[in-house]
This record gives sequence, structure tokens and C-alpha cells, in this order.
Amino acid sequence: MCMDRIVWLSALTYFLLAASFIFSYYVSKGRSRITVIVIGVGAFALLTWSLIDNAVMNYQDANIGLGLVFYAVWIIIFFAFCFALIKFFLSKKES
Repeated sequence: MCMDRIVWLSALTYFLLAASFIFSYYVSKGRSRITVIVIGVGAFALLTWSLIDNAVMNYQDANIGLGLVFYAVWIIIFFAFCFALIKFFLSKKES
């Protein structure tokens, strides 16, 4: 039962992460695109590494590291989405 929650939570997190970084990539230009790519790949790698570690190690108690990684990735998603919205509204304001 617990593993089913982790699968759904990680699938939702991957979807939100991909959506926010695709949106951030398309509204940014120049050097900020490179920054978006680096942060996005880093967040994907961090989440993937933690999920693989959780599956391989098969912890019997609470995996605090996995929870902290989810919180960190959600914070990254929030700031990436805020960045994309600000860039989007600034570009619409200029045109």
C-alpha cells in the first residue's frame, strides 16, 4: 500500500517538474535557458537517485531523505513556475 503512494506521488512530481521546466524554458531567453536546463536536470537526477535508492535499499522505517528530496523538488517546482509566470507576464507587458 505504501509503495503505491510513492509511485503515484513520484509520477505526479515528475509531471509537475517537467511541465514547470518546459514552461520556464519556453518563456526564457539566452543564459536563463541554460540555467533552467541545469536546474531541471539536477532536480530530475536528485529525485530519480532517491527513488532508486529507496527501491534498492528497501528501508523498513521512514526514509527521511526521500521526504526531504520530495520537499526540495517541490520547492524547485514552485520557484520555477513563479519564474516562468513572471517572465511570461513581463514579455506580454513589453509587447
